[in-house]
Amino acid sequence: MEFLGADTEALVDVAGRCRDAGERLVTMSVDLDGIVDAAEWTGPDADRFRADWERARADLSLRGDHVAATAELLARQAAEQDAASDPLGRIDSADYDGMLGGEFLDWSDIINTGERVGDLWRDRVEAGDPDSALGERYTDVHPDWAPEEVGTDRAAIERSTVDQGALGDCWYLAALMSVQRTDPELLAENISGLGDPPGSEGWEVRLYVDGEWTDVAVDPSDLGAQGKVDASSGEPSWASIYEMAMINAHDGRPSAVSADTPAAGIEMITGERASEYDTVAQPSFEEYKQAIDEGRPVTVMTDPLKPIGPAADDLVAAHVYEVSGYDEATGEIILTNPHGPQSQNPYEVRIDPDHPGYAFSITMTGIGEP
Repeated sequence: MEFLGADTEALVDVAGRCRDAGERLVTMSVDLDGIVDAAEWTGPDADRFRADWERARADLSLRGDHVAATAELLARQAAEQDAASDPLGRIDSADYDGMLGGEFLDWSDIINTGERVGDLWRDRVEAGDPDSALGERYTDVHPDWAPEEVGTDRAAIERSTVDQGALGDCWYLAALMSVQRTDPELLAENISGLGDPPGSEGWEVRLYVDGEWTDVAVDPSDLGAQGKVDASSGEPSWASIYEMAMINAHDGRPSAVSADTPAAGIEMITGERASEYDTVAQPSFEEYKQAIDEGRPVTVMTDPLKPIGPAADDLVAAHVYEVSGYDEATGEIILTNPHGPQSQNPYEVRIDPDHPGYAFSITMTGIGEP
């Protein structure tokens, strides 16, 4: 079998060199800018030169930022490999020469670090561009839509079905689905309609962000035509509003939307710490069963490259599913796909967590509080 991986110490060394080179480029752009400003030169030629220089300076500074960001990317790659090798899946950030931040990192920290690096090359997540993940504004495509008619009470939340849309935020939507099953009243309490009638001017959603409850405003024009909708009606639902609140809470940063762990989504919605399990120690069937019986929200994440264990043909890679139930007769847990019942991928997948190859299909589990 071919070995895949790297000498992580060597990778961190390369990362450090990239960081230093990026800092030198940025410093050079600042120093040269001061020299150009100090030059005693006036007239049309001087104006044209300074305009050309400003473009060159901005580009030089940007390239420096990109090179420095490459350092963080390489350090994150080393951290991912080290965390996968550690029995507890944890690492000491001191081993990465200050390029990751924080004293100790878990999987959510590592994933978010890598995603933040990519923000330099990605557009802000927002509606209005037909080529973006959210697409055009829903209010522009459907001018007769009445936002106040979106059901946000417990009954409406319980009867709706999530359909993910074009965004890669399965980690968050699977958590919404799980809390929809275990505590729909919490979801109803944490969303308030604005205006008269309520919802006509948008909504306010409470989310647990960066260690505290935060009220996040969502305007009807924020919603995108390609965002999350209700699977039965095809129109925006309470979950569409929750999805947009998560995006707005992070100012549309792609890194806050496109990837995170199962536990992170549960924590953002419930405000309670969620237990996180990875390939080293996944829950048994009995532990999943107990969590479900106790009314705990549970989600799982598949292998980021390709599931090759049980149920591999039915699972989407790098995808988070809700654990919606279990079959005691077969010893299987039941996974529900946020892509919705109309997706080309199976909506429900059954898998045996006690199968010896389970970790080759499911790499991570998040279990919240009851």
